[in-house]
Amino acid sequence: MLHNVTMVDRSARRAPLCVILGVSALWVGEARASLAGDAASVLDDASELHGVVQASILQQFEIQEIVTDNGMRVREFLNRDGIVFAVTWAGPVMPDLQRLLGAQFAVYTAALAARDHLGVHRSVRVATSGLVVESDGHLRAYVGRAYLPAMIPINVSTAELR
Repeated sequence: MLHNVTMVDRSARRAPLCVILGVSALWVGEARASLAGDAASVLDDASELHGVVQASILQQFEIQEIVTDNGMRVREFLNRDGIVFAVTWAGPVMPDLQRLLGAQFAVYTAALAARDHLGVHRSVRVATSGLVVESDGHLRAYVGRAYLPAMIPINVSTAELR
């Protein structure tokens, strides 16, 4: 399996990667839908997050977006079979990536552990043959996305996964 981990060192004043990953404990509620999962738990996620689900049905896929009062937005992209092939997030705290990535979290953490140096990083990009995770942010402004390249519908660009 091909592993390509890219990390961008922005500044020594930025939060270390371990702090960025550790912030997931601040996530309000739990997100149960995850990559390669189904849409059955989106309403449960919204309830736990005290958020509202807004659905957008596009030609190639559906977006289930959970918006919370605290400004968190989690978007789950589902293919026509109802399988989550991408997840994006934006908000004041990092989401619980273990919940969002589901079974793919082990691939993500293994790729992080394989990196060459442990410097101070703000942006993280992990790309394997089966998983891409991009995360960026600082206090009260976190954004990111994760997707399964093989599950992206035909004629859908990764640029559409925002």
